[in-house]
Parts: sequence; structure tokens; C-alpha cells
Amino acid sequence: MLHRFCLRAKVFWSGLLTAAAPALARADSTASTAFATAAGREPLPMHGYFMVFLTVLFVVIFAITIYSMAKHRKGSGDQVNRFAGPTGTVQWLWAMVPFAILLFVDYVLFSLHFAG
Repeated sequence: MLHRFCLRAKVFWSGLLTAAAPALARADSTASTAFATAAGREPLPMHGYFMVFLTVLFVVIFAITIYSMAKHRKGSGDQVNRFAGPTGTVQWLWAMVPFAILLFVDYVLFSLHFAG
């Protein structure tokens, strides 16, 4: 049955084995939480805060995307306009917002890392 699934999905067995490799290795995941020094413990809370921030950001952007797709779908009667990409200033600004967010996160991380 798995072989037929792989043939239908056009997935190679090696791809499935590669994806399952960490589970097959049965690595000890508790070893990464034992820190030898205080310097090893310092980045952990900061990592947690940024993971929460980025997760919330992902959920908000994903919700906006799903809402936009549902609101402006072709079946709702809207006419589709043809354009090749961002042409106006506002469109370019919105295209740069994700890049600006990444720069902000990098700036904060670097300032926290090199502050002390």
C-alpha cells in the first residue's frame, strides 16, 4: 500500500526514509537541554520570546492571506486585473514589509547578543 502511495504521489522511497531518519535514529532529545555554562542558558529565553513573536506573526499573516483569498476569489464576481508586479509606491512598500520585519528581528537579536 505504501509503495502504491509513493508511486501516485511521485515520491521516492529514499525521500520517505530521509524524512523518517530522525525518528529511526532515536536520538536522545534531552541532551540538548543540559547546559554546561551560564552562557549556554542565556539565549534560551530570548529564543523562546522570538519563537512566540514569530509564531503569532505567522498566524496573523496566514489569517490575512486566507481572508484575502476568500474575499477576493474569482467566484465572488470580482473581475481579475492583469498586472506584472508592484507598480506603485504603496505596492512596493507592502512588498518590502516582510524584509523590514526580518531586519528588525536581526537588529534586536544582534543588539541583545552584543549588549553584554
